[in-house]
Amino acid sequence: MPDIAMPKSSDYAAKKHPGVREVFRDNTLWILDKPAGVLSHPNPPRDRVANALIRGAYDFQRELYRVEVPGDTQLQVHLVHRLDQETSGLIICTFSADAAASLRQQWFDRDVEKEYRALVVGIPRGKIGEWCDHLVKGGGGGKVTVRMGQGAANAITAYHVVETFDSSGLALLSLKPETGRTHQLRVQSSTRRFPIAGDDRYGDFAANRYLAETVGLKHMFLHAYYLRLRHPKTGHLMRFEAPLTSRLAHPLEQVRQLHKRVPTQRREEARKRKRR
Repeated sequence: MPDIAMPKSSDYAAKKHPGVREVFRDNTLWILDKPAGVLSHPNPPRDRVANALIRGAYDFQRELYRVEVPGDTQLQVHLVHRLDQETSGLIICTFSADAAASLRQQWFDRDVEKEYRALVVGIPRGKIGEWCDHLVKGGGGGKVTVRMGQGAANAITAYHVVETFDSSGLALLSLKPETGRTHQLRVQSSTRRFPIAGDDRYGDFAANRYLAETVGLKHMFLHAYYLRLRHPKTGHLMRFEAPLTSRLAHPLEQVRQLHKRVPTQRREEARKRKRR
């Protein structure tokens, strides 16, 4: 397949959300670092919104953005995978359907290595382990919800504890999902009573309020930190990292100085029962 005629380098900054950082780009791959609050793609039926990853119309059927560039040409930006709106970090795009198909096959074959950083409320007993669950997707009120179900494991995540904060009862985890189910990391950690800090759907709301007020954590602490993949055209092994943004790094530093146990919904309910 011949190389795609690419726009000038200066055109790309205007074609992505201004808060999105470019990590790598060639004629095939476009690796971006997405902040929390930016959508991987618009929610249907709208095909473009101001807080979407790319400034262009999204084709839901083909999973790509159509971007107008100078010279009356149209650039296609294929979205290989997605991150939740409140999850920050690395996201893979390509400029050709063949490259997107190659990377999705790597994803399906579990040849793409992904690592997230998550601050959780609670401290796992084991330093390393694996979570194997059957997740079931549901819906209601226009929102997707995911819960544990019966059946063979369709969600597998390896974890290890990066750092513990004994005085506050928090831990920083490395999470490596082998599968890519919707809300996988959020549901798996929450079910084990280690909800991700700041998660407004599956998290601990008492802890979230406290952390917002005391350490300035205003959104979910889940960050796509690392990617390893093979270049879909050259086959070269490539590694990418995205350090924590200040919106996560600063609250994490404040957590290190925290010497009080973070209140949780469960503890508050237990206290209320004792008072009765």
